[in-house]
Formats: sequence, C-alpha cells, structure tokens
Amino acid sequence: MFENMNMEIVKNRARKALILIVSLLLIIALFRLLHYHQSQRKIITDYKDTNIRERLITNNKVAQMKKPYKINNGIVYVPLLELCKNFNTKVEYKFLPFGEVELKYKKSTYYLKRGSNEVRFANNKNVLKMDGLMEYMENTIYVPLDFIYKVLDVNVVQSSDRTVYMDNYPKKFNYSWVRENRYIAHAMGGIGGNSYTNSKQAMISSYNRGLRVFEADMSMSSDNQLVLLHSFDRVGLSELGLPLSWANTKPTKKEFLAEKILGKYDTLALDNVVEFMKDHKDMYLVVDLKINDIRSVEQAYRSLVDTFRKVDSSCLNRVIPQIYYEEMYKPVMNIYDFKSMIFTTYRLEGLEVNRIVDFSYEHGIKIVATNRFKFSEDLTKKLVDRDISLYMYTYNDQSKVNSLRNNYVSGFYTDFLPKDPISRDADGKVVVKK
Repeated sequence: MFENMNMEIVKNRARKALILIVSLLLIIALFRLLHYHQSQRKIITDYKDTNIRERLITNNKVAQMKKPYKINNGIVYVPLLELCKNFNTKVEYKFLPFGEVELKYKKSTYYLKRGSNEVRFANNKNVLKMDGLMEYMENTIYVPLDFIYKVLDVNVVQSSDRTVYMDNYPKKFNYSWVRENRYIAHAMGGIGGNSYTNSKQAMISSYNRGLRVFEADMSMSSDNQLVLLHSFDRVGLSELGLPLSWANTKPTKKEFLAEKILGKYDTLALDNVVEFMKDHKDMYLVVDLKINDIRSVEQAYRSLVDTFRKVDSSCLNRVIPQIYYEEMYKPVMNIYDFKSMIFTTYRLEGLEVNRIVDFSYEHGIKIVATNRFKFSEDLTKKLVDRDISLYMYTYNDQSKVNSLRNNYVSGFYTDFLPKDPISRDADGKVVVKK
C-alpha cells in the first residue's frame, strides 16, 4: 500500500515538473517570439524601403522583385533570394542554432549570422567582412550590396542615369592588357611612312617603339595557310608592290613569303608571328580576318589554333579575335577558349547601339571598336554605363586622339602614334615622363 502511495506521489511530482517545464518552455518561446517581433519592428524602422528596384537590370532584363531593396546608414541591402531568381540561379538556405544561416549558391556553401557582417566559407577558414550586416526581415534574407559582388561574383555597374546593372555571366575573359596599352599597332604598325604592310620590319619597329598590342590583317593562301595581307584585290596588291596575278590566283604560303613588300619589306605568315610572340612574352595579337562567311571563319581559326599549337600553344592566351557580327562569337569560341575579344563594327552597315552594347555586355566582351563614322555620344555613354571600353581606328593625329580621349575613348588603332617611344618598366607598365 505504501509502495502504491509513493508511486502516486512520484507521478504527481513528475506531472507537476513536466507542467512546469512545458510552462517555462512556452514562456521562453513567447519571450523569444516577442523579442523577435520587437527586433523585426526595430529592423523595419531602421531599414527604409528604396525604389532602386524600379531601375534594376539583371542579366539584361528588367528585374522582377517582389521584395523592396532596403537602405540603412547609406548602405543598400538586397533581398537575396528574390534577386537570385532573376539570375535563374538556384539558392537555398536553412537556419542553424544561434541565428546562423547556411546558404548554398551554385556549388558553394557560406555561413552568415543575423546581425553580423561576417561571411564564412565552407571547407576553409576564410572569413569575409561585409560593409553591412546580414538580416532576416519580412520573411526573407537581406544582405548588403557588397555581398553580391564580393561573394557571389556578380558584376554590379551603376550607369549615369542611376540605373543599376547586375549580371552573373561567366567571367571567361581577361582584359588586364588594356590598362597598359592605349594604342594598337594597325596592320603591325607603320614603317618608313608606309601603312598596311603587315611586314616583319613593321612588327619589329612597332615593338621597339614600345607598342605591345598588334593588329594583323590575315588572309588564306591557296594552300590554306594564314598569311599577313590586307587584301588580294588588285588595288591593294598594287599599293604594296606585290604581284597583281595574285588577284586571280592566290599564292601558296611559300610563294607569298618569297616576295618583298614595296621591294624591301619581308612578308609574314602566321607562324613567323607566333615565333616572335614566343620570344616576346608581352606581345598580344589582334586578329583581323579578311573573311566574312562563317564556314571560312571557322576554317581560318582552326588553322590559326593549329599553327599556334605547333609553335607555342601558350601564346594563344595572348590572341584577341575580332568579331564583326554576333553570329561569329560562338563559332570562334567553340574552336578555342580565347581570353579576350573585340567587337569591331566596321563591317556593319548600320550601328544599332543597343544591340551591340547589349550583346557585348551579355557575352563579357569589354572592348567595342568603331570608326569616326559610327562614333556617337549615345554609343560612348552606353558603353561607359556597362563598363565597356571603346577603341577607335585608325588615328595618326595626336591632337585628334587627345580630343577623343576626353570623350571616354579608351584606345586607338594607329600606324604611327605615339610620336615618342613608349617607355616601360620591368613589369611592362608604361612609365609616364614628368
């Protein structure tokens, strides 16, 4: 009997303890819920809505955002999940203890914490500090704008009319050479007052004058080898002092190399240029194919890649194709993953500014080249807005170059500029004379 009474007392005490524990848990939960709502009200008070979303372009399309951007202490905060949907990129997250959030974006995992400016990277010890804090409000994650480009590798550009462009296009190109190369040697540069020679002497002279980026006119010989020649038409051949018979029957590579331009300059085939590039590791080659149809373009670029691989395949990283219309892009890039590209407009009958700028931006092309006939304020403004450089051709007047440079022109194709040799330091950087 005493045992039954003791058991009943134990059960009563256990029930009371359980009720007490459940009550405490409910009080804690209610307290945390109250605290959460209070903190949310404070966050919502501190973080003001901004209408920046009305002028946001993501991957060349107007962004569809159900959540507003926020601003606090001058820092813009982005509704992360909604933004990633505009990039068609899957993003997942889950809450961890102590306010931490595990975020998965593409193939990477990151750890953030509410009210913290730190981002930890999975599988390593790297910690990145953002300009602002990560917050969870209005049922979504908000992160400072710098998280977007520092962590997710999204390109962010604000245009002159305050439109913000964002894209997560693959960063396949490298335009580091642009910074130290305002001039591109047109047709390998001028020599002895002559242009369009594409000759050995022109190449050496231009290099010795400090130029490091060379544009070469390339044509196919009768035995399907790339040679440096602007044109096989009679006028062009006559101006260079080359056999007029080539206008009817193209020479072989051997026959081409046996001739002299203007009776004194050595002709070049592509492999000669590659040999020079092999010995001059800071030289870049811009390819100007004198071919237009896609099939011939593909043939020429296969020949180009094969030639480089036979001599020195590493030099391919310093080859810069020029495309003349959008349809050239994929065939060229399918043949080789080139590290830079120029969209040049001289073969376009008209200049549809938005089309060219959008295509270049979408495909990571950071240089558009044009001549004075297609130059316009609209073009320069839209290129600047998308962080795309403009090069113009062909200029040999220093005063005109100085004028155009003030209009956001980054560089020039030239035969004879600059008048004075370009001085470079051991790293290849231009030394500015005081």
